[in-house]
Amino acid sequence: MLRTLLLIVSFAAGWFCPGLAALKPLMPWCLVYMLTVVFLRMEYTRRAFVPLHALLIAANVATAFAAWGGLLLCGVPERFAQAAFFTAITPTASAAPVIVSLLGGSITFASTGFLLSALCISAVLPLAIPLVLHQSAWGVMPMILFRVGFVTLLPLFGAVLLRRRFGERARAWGKRLTTSTLYTWMALVAIIAAAAADTLETHAAEYPRSDILWVLVIDLALCVLTFGLGALLGYPRRIRECSQLLGQKNTSYTTYLAFACGAPFAALGPAFYVFFHNTWNGLQLIFHKDA
Repeated sequence: MLRTLLLIVSFAAGWFCPGLAALKPLMPWCLVYMLTVVFLRMEYTRRAFVPLHALLIAANVATAFAAWGGLLLCGVPERFAQAAFFTAITPTASAAPVIVSLLGGSITFASTGFLLSALCISAVLPLAIPLVLHQSAWGVMPMILFRVGFVTLLPLFGAVLLRRRFGERARAWGKRLTTSTLYTWMALVAIIAAAAADTLETHAAEYPRSDILWVLVIDLALCVLTFGLGALLGYPRRIRECSQLLGQKNTSYTTYLAFACGAPFAALGPAFYVFFHNTWNGLQLIFHKDA
């Protein structure tokens, strides 16, 4: 309940204070910090990987391209298709293993899935983004590779080096700093909301307010699709884990990439999706407690 309340307060603060969009340069640093903490407390074992992880990553990529291509074939304005793509392609959120553990699932399976999702989706994005945004791959790929590598590989390598140098002490630091990542995430939510509000205000003539409703409808449909598809792929033993790995998304990551690649309207997709996946997880935790 506290997490949901903080989410609402953070989003409202950013939405009604669009001036906070000036803090967008802090977004990658917040992501680096959050992922470093996550990687510090993870277990790295080869046996943790199973073919189901690969299937989930393939489903993540396929869902993104299906949503993008399907909306274009239906004659929907391309900006909505791009928003759907950036939402659906988003890798698993760092909080997914935590939610899985609260639901009684396997945190090892979820943690491995999170790590593989972050790395594999990051490898796909430099090729996918130029295609979706109609940009020259050779022109923008170095920039995308740098941005993706900065927020994914830097924390991974940093965490590995710290684990090798300090051993279990580094892992203990990750556990102690876990609470701070919640506040970092709330700050990110406020910046994302401010950036979204600033984008809509700046492009008010180009993007009518009704566009927000369409993005919300698309996000709701993707939320139902991804959580449902994940549960289906994980049936019967990994329903909770697979549903979280496919449905709960690191929206800060693709919101940042969309803004960085010059697609501010597309950034609204992952920016608004945060409400739906957290609402669903809140309901799951409530019913799981009562069960």
